[in-house]
Parts: sequence; structure tokens; C-alpha cells
Amino acid sequence: MTKKITYLSLFTAIAIILGYIESLIPFSFSIPGSKIGLANIINIIILYYYSLKETLIVSLLRCLIIAITFTNLYMFLYSISGAILSILVMYLLKQTKSFSMLIISITGAVSHNLGQLIIAIIFFGFNIIYYLPYLIIIACITGTLMGLIAISVIKKLGYPKIS
Repeated sequence: MTKKITYLSLFTAIAIILGYIESLIPFSFSIPGSKIGLANIINIIILYYYSLKETLIVSLLRCLIIAITFTNLYMFLYSISGAILSILVMYLLKQTKSFSMLIISITGAVSHNLGQLIIAIIFFGFNIIYYLPYLIIIACITGTLMGLIAISVIKKLGYPKIS
């Protein structure tokens, strides 16, 4: 149990660092809210090594700590809504055993953007839906890149379990 908590703490710290690094990268394609999604690498790794519960906990901690430290609680709503939807969709796809890790990553990135867009619609109205096609295209690109990185890391770590 101690080893598991230690690994999850390390993954949380890495996710926070990746979130900070991502905030320094000027990547937006002039689309508000578009990001590379570095933390998705950690979500995928935890989802494959542990469970839905651990993935949600690490993601919640990451979103909360980043919001308190680097952004604000308003941004927390965007982050956590995207993270929860993304993790749930990736978990469901993984459970089917019909999709590759790369497809799961791409779908997670698209789901993350949809979760954030839902929050934006609640705050700003439905007129911002025109961002959706751009967000999907960006999510497919970044989801592919983050998925390839996650696959590489998992191969290096030696799937299936580290705990």
C-alpha cells in the first residue's frame, strides 16, 4: 500500500510539473482553452496501471493544486470538467478492450475539450459552439502526440503493473 501511495504521489507531482510546463508553452492556435494536454500522459499511465478511482483522485489533486498555485478556481472548473469527462470516456473505452491506447488517448483529448466547452457554454451561452470543430482537430493532433508518449513510457515501465 505504501508503494502504491508513493507511486501515485510521484505521478501527481509529475502531472503538476507537466501542467506548469504547459502553462509556459505559448500554444493556443488563437483558440481559447486549447492546450497540448501533457497531463493526459499521466492519466493514461495511471488508468493502465491502476484503476478509475486512482486516476480520478490524481487528476482532481492535479487540477486543484494547479488552480490554487498557478491559475484560479474559475479555471479549476474548466480543468476538472474536462478531466473527469476525459477519464470516464477513456476508462469506458479501455474496458471494452476494443480500442488501442492511441485511440483511447485521442478520444480522451476530444472528451476533455468537450467537457471544457460544456462549462464555457454554461457561462457564456451556446454561441461559442463554433469552437467545437477547431477543438476537435487540435485534440486529435495533441491526443495522438500524448498517446504516443504514453505508449512509449508504458513500454519503458513494463506494463501491466508497477505496484
